[in-house]
Amino acid sequence: MIGKAYWAIFKYFDSSSHKMAFKKRPVLIIGKADESDYVVLPISRVTRKEHIDPHYDFEMKVGEYPALSLKATSYIRTHKQSIANVGELADCIADFRDEYPDAYIEVMGLVEEFQSNLIRDAF
Repeated sequence: MIGKAYWAIFKYFDSSSHKMAFKKRPVLIIGKADESDYVVLPISRVTRKEHIDPHYDFEMKVGEYPALSLKATSYIRTHKQSIANVGELADCIADFRDEYPDAYIEVMGLVEEFQSNLIRDAF
């Protein structure tokens, strides 16, 4: 599963209804946390451009990654890791690592850099 893009179910707070809700969003699986949990990176449109991190958000333009069927420019958010339980993973979208090996290496390099800086700054 590592290196594949999946649809995952995520819980979020819906400010209009003032309740927790769920939505399906694409993620890139980058590791296994334990027997039933995976480390994932969200794949997002980032509608408010001021929220884009020019360094850590890996840009994917429509048409450049056809296997992902992007409808708009999207970003792999390499600095926004989450944990997804195997039960929250729905359908496989694409094998990102095999279909786009250069992009996968770049994404993982950004993850490594972010983690390194995070640990360095913690001390």
